[in-house]
Amino acid sequence: MRTLIMAAVLICNPITMAVIGGVKWSRDYNASMKTAYEERNYARVCPEYKAASKWDRWFDQNLGYIDWCEKYLDRV
Repeated sequence: MRTLIMAAVLICNPITMAVIGGVKWSRDYNASMKTAYEERNYARVCPEYKAASKWDRWFDQNLGYIDWCEKYLDRV
């Protein structure tokens, strides 16, 4: 019973809720910034990725960084 009360106090604590909310906001914000970057730059970056062979995509380090282009190959 004592453990349950301590867990409830910890979960309902405004500081705990603020930290959890801040972490969630930060993750959502970073994901939206990543998506916005990809939307802005796919037309410039992805043609190189599309032209590369599967071997190059697997083993070229620079193409490995732009593997997000896989989602945009139908637009290029």
